[in-house]
Amino acid sequence: MFYKDDWLSWTYDGVKFGKKTSPQSKFEFEFKKVINRTIKTHKEELLENTKLLRDKFSEPFDLLFSGGVDSEVILRCHHELKIPINVFIFKYKNDYNYHDVRHALRICDELNVTPTVIDFNLNNFFEKEAYDIWKKVYTIHPGMLTHMKMIEYLDNIPVMGSGVPTWVCVDGVWKYELQEFLHGQSIYATTIGRKMIHTWYSYSPEVLLSHCELPRVQKLFANPTTDPSLFERIKYYTYKDIWPEIIVRPKRNGYEKFGTAPKIKSDELLAMIDFDNNVIKPANVQSVIAHYTKEEFVNLIG
Repeated sequence: MFYKDDWLSWTYDGVKFGKKTSPQSKFEFEFKKVINRTIKTHKEELLENTKLLRDKFSEPFDLLFSGGVDSEVILRCHHELKIPINVFIFKYKNDYNYHDVRHALRICDELNVTPTVIDFNLNNFFEKEAYDIWKKVYTIHPGMLTHMKMIEYLDNIPVMGSGVPTWVCVDGVWKYELQEFLHGQSIYATTIGRKMIHTWYSYSPEVLLSHCELPRVQKLFANPTTDPSLFERIKYYTYKDIWPEIIVRPKRNGYEKFGTAPKIKSDELLAMIDFDNNVIKPANVQSVIAHYTKEEFVNLIG
């Protein structure tokens, strides 16, 4: 359901694609080699991934479009292949994601796409609904809970731009990073029995291997650094190399107005911070982070 031929899967307490039944449930990644052809260019693999997913499911797709480059690439792939996908933009009360929404609307206008804009009240969510969702997944990150709630607004198969290849420099070596909490929406979808494409970029392992061969990524491998933001900074340029019309913009956290620092004294953000401090942290939630060198990762999936 989540990955082509189950090349990647997870277990909770030994149960494949199982539920997280407690904050301390044991989580493990599992890999299977399924690639049996020559890897194409990264753009070709992204487009192939789009077609494979369309062939896999019969229902329409609903894209949660943040306006960031991860979801922009998904929309551009569908647009280039003329494969329909519904676009939904969630707008936080008091415009706390104004920056993201502004770019999302601009991109939709450029591609002649008509989105559906949905108002979302963070304060109400964290005060009234977040706990019930959290008890189903025990995520370590409160911000993930809002995305889980958002899929309730969608009638078809929700699509999210997660699973983007992520590299971090650990002790002078660039390593591929997999984190349990970033699979939270997939885990939630399993728990409630709903189809969902959350880690879109990771559906096909060929997408990840083709990413390793991009010139900017190759250059990254050759330059160890202690700057944790370097990979994030090159990500926009990596995809702008493929689609020159992509506009590079500053990285935001999704909860601030354009040109301002996060307004952490707002009721909306305080509600999320309070939920983290009063619910998640006292539960001592376990969340696995795994790192693999390029050689280790290619050997696992290639």
